[in-house]
Amino acid sequence: MKKILILLLIFFLNPLSSKCEELYPFGSGKTATKETHPIYFGYMEDYAKELRKAFENKKMFALCHWGTSYYLTITRDGEIKDMRVSVYQNDYFDQKVKEIIMSVKPLPFRDGMNLDYMKFSIYLGYEDFEDIHFSIGADARTTDKCFTVHITLKK
Repeated sequence: MKKILILLLIFFLNPLSSKCEELYPFGSGKTATKETHPIYFGYMEDYAKELRKAFENKKMFALCHWGTSYYLTITRDGEIKDMRVSVYQNDYFDQKVKEIIMSVKPLPFRDGMNLDYMKFSIYLGYEDFEDIHFSIGADARTTDKCFTVHITLKK
C-alpha cells in the first residue's frame, strides 16, 4: 500500500506532468485571453517588453503614422525563421524594424506551451498615442495559430 501511495504522490507532484494550455481550435468562436491562457500571454508580454525597449532605443528617422508589420516563425528553442514583411511602409523604415526584431532573441518556450513553433505577426509603429496589444487568433488561409504583438509608440 505504501508503494502505491508513493507512486501516486510522485506522479502528481512530478513537474514534468504539468498541464499544457490548449489553444482553442480554429473556428470555435472562442477568444483566448490573458485569463484563459496566462502562459502564452505571459510569453508574449515578456517578448513585447524586450521588443518595445529595443524599439524605443533604436535611432532612426520616422514620422507619425509610420508602421511596419512582419510575419515570422519562432521555434521552441527561440530561433526566428521565415521572416517576411506583411505591412510595408518604405524600404528604410522596414529595414530598421527588421533590425529591431532580429536584435531581440525570443526566449525558449515555457513549460505548458505545447507547440513546436509559433507564427507571429509583429507590428512596430508610431502614432499620436502609445499602446501595446496582444492577441491569439488563426490565419484563415492556413488555420495555423497566429500570435499578434502590436507596439505603438507616441511620435
